[in-house]
Amino acid sequence: MSRYDIRHPHAGDAERYLYEITRHWVAAGTEVTWVTPGAPDAPTAQTLDGIRLYRAGPLGTVARLARDGGRFDVVLDATGGSTDGLPRGAGRSVPVIEVLHRVPRQPAGRLGRFLAGRRSRTERARVALSPSARHDLRRRHRLQGPIFVVPPGTPAPTRAGGERAAVPTIVVDVDLVAEERVDLLLGALPAVAAALPGLRVEILGTGPDRDRLRRLTGDARLAGTVTLHGRATDDDRDRWWRRAWLTVSTADGGGCGSRLLTAAAYGVPSVVLATSGARDFVRAGRTGQVAESCDQLPATLTGYLTDLRDEEVADRAAETCRSWAGRFTWERSAALLAGVVEHEIRVAGSDLARRRSARSDIATLVRLPEGGSVPAGSLRPTDEVVAADGQVSVLLNGCDEVDAVGVLARLGITGARLRLAGHDDLLAGPHPLPPALAGPSHRRPLAYDRG
Repeated sequence: MSRYDIRHPHAGDAERYLYEITRHWVAAGTEVTWVTPGAPDAPTAQTLDGIRLYRAGPLGTVARLARDGGRFDVVLDATGGSTDGLPRGAGRSVPVIEVLHRVPRQPAGRLGRFLAGRRSRTERARVALSPSARHDLRRRHRLQGPIFVVPPGTPAPTRAGGERAAVPTIVVDVDLVAEERVDLLLGALPAVAAALPGLRVEILGTGPDRDRLRRLTGDARLAGTVTLHGRATDDDRDRWWRRAWLTVSTADGGGCGSRLLTAAAYGVPSVVLATSGARDFVRAGRTGQVAESCDQLPATLTGYLTDLRDEEVADRAAETCRSWAGRFTWERSAALLAGVVEHEIRVAGSDLARRRSARSDIATLVRLPEGGSVPAGSLRPTDEVVAADGQVSVLLNGCDEVDAVGVLARLGITGARLRLAGHDDLLAGPHPLPPALAGPSHRRPLAYDRG
């Protein structure tokens, strides 16, 4: 379930995330039904890339879940909790996994806080797009139950072919909604334009905030600098990304990862505010810069665009961006979310306690010795195994180091090295980052040898 389907005129990053993942599932033989409210001039039922789309009003959506819930193995809820208590059918309760594309704002008023408090105590599984988004869900919303990190993917990295614009050009592909806070970018631009004559800012996208933003771009200080292009086709986006020097995110709540990674795939670095989610997808000083506050945004933009005038600096940043984007694929995203789904189905179908999920925010990274392998089917569906460059790396979710030692002993694996997983392991996967992307190590690995 989601607010929109991928064909809806207001569909954005959240819908793209669900679409890319579920179409990979369909290709692997999974049946997927996407239930959404109605869309203007769209049929009630439609099949797209093997995904069954069912569009109805809110009451129709609830009725559909209540009637057909028994034939679903699991429900993904990307609506903000509207499936609480549903679906039930065929004498069984179907697990619901809530996909939180952005960290919601704190509700106003006593009733809103009361309902949010009740919801926070539910033990349903949830999915966040990055480690900092999960941290915010724990700290600000005090959500209980397991929260798994499933980052978005990105297209295969591409080379721009020397088509970069001759003047400093910022391209922003964004849903024009209040949560994206595009007005903060517009407020920073007069100072940047004064320092960098010829600056161009191309904003792609549409949404309910468009009219207000159009009024803001009427400021005389932004004349000739900012253009709101509206909804862009894929060809339009490709053309603008190839011309871009930089992209910017001022979003609050963490739903911008896919856009930042897409820009990086084109070799376009980013400047972001230090908000949950956004800061995870930028390697500060390598694939972009992080402004700690709105007050710092003009100086950060001006300084970075000035640096990017140097072709060697721009080329180095572009190559690092492509390398970073290459770590994120929709195949991996689909596999990670499929692991969460399989795990929740197993939990719902047994009386076993969530032995690991009580500590779902803890994970342990294991490096197997040369020639080591993991027997098929021996780990939990939520664990991740990567074999690359002759090295097998395993991310054990819900395991601390002591638990991991027990897992290795059960599998008869000796000579492995392990440590608690860090931010980069959860976000980009257990395989080591290349030197150009890797940060300083804050923890020495532990050696484990049962023999």
